[in-house]
Amino acid sequence: MAVPKLRYIVVEGSIASGKSALSEKLTNYFSALLIKEKPEENPFLLDFYANATNHALAAQLSFLMQREEAGRAILEADANNQRVVSDFLLEKDKIFVPIVLGEKEEKLYWQIKQKVQPTYPTPDLLIYLQASDDVLKKRLSKREKNYQELFPQGYIEQIHDSYRHFFYLYQHAPMIIANTDELDFVGNEDHFGLLIDAIANMQGSKLYLNLNTNA
Repeated sequence: MAVPKLRYIVVEGSIASGKSALSEKLTNYFSALLIKEKPEENPFLLDFYANATNHALAAQLSFLMQREEAGRAILEADANNQRVVSDFLLEKDKIFVPIVLGEKEEKLYWQIKQKVQPTYPTPDLLIYLQASDDVLKKRLSKREKNYQELFPQGYIEQIHDSYRHFFYLYQHAPMIIANTDELDFVGNEDHFGLLIDAIANMQGSKLYLNLNTNA
């Protein structure tokens, strides 16, 4: 199946949605450059989990610097005719910042962002991995011991809801919304084939993909 020349593909989804694993698989399939979010390189993240009030702004500004670098790498790859797959959306601060920052800090954050990253590349395609709370919770429980205990009380549920709201309204790029309660793009080659067919045949700005989809 011939796939259109999409230079910049983004895979997104809430915590435990499987976006990183699918991004790696798509990178190999398309012989693309992988742009990965690297939360482990944020020096303020564990401090934020321990004390969100005192460290949220520093954590978000550190992520902003990472995204500014990622944006430049994406633009450079495009200039060199290199396809890119990213496991995060540069705009994802719109999901997190309203939750973790107070009103004054949020205003300051957006002012700083406008200075350091006034423009950013827009994806040719966004793949949003949607899943129910129960499925996401089960996947989180399979991660390393005490992983969920890192997060502040109620934080994961807030993030899940914020993701759904953000992508319900998202209109900046064509989007495939995939139901990963049913679909396993990494472990099931037939399911991965459904995704590739959906990319190749997509028309319009939004497509919902599940096991009943006739791609």
